[in-house]
Amino acid sequence: MTLSAFRQWLTAIDPAATQYHAATAGNCTVWAEYKRIPAYADGVNQGGWKVQIDRYTTQDDDPVAERIAEAIEASETIAAEHIVDYDADTGLIRHLFDCEVW
Repeated sequence: MTLSAFRQWLTAIDPAATQYHAATAGNCTVWAEYKRIPAYADGVNQGGWKVQIDRYTTQDDDPVAERIAEAIEASETIAAEHIVDYDADTGLIRHLFDCEVW
């Protein structure tokens, strides 16, 4: 999966998702690629990407975070670790999806 295809996949789940920086304060989804996965064939890197999705929310049962988790589970090209954290300073729950996208 290319990064462009990943963007389309994520924005189909959350049309307001942005890359690198949040577009708004409060509930939002932000994603960023942070590393190319090395997998060489014929001298060319055929690997995927390490991508982090951060879903910030005030809701305990956030429907967007649930849809992201379900879509990752159904995907054959994305594997992820899902971590939930709370920031007392902002009052936001953070769903972090640390993904390998192939």
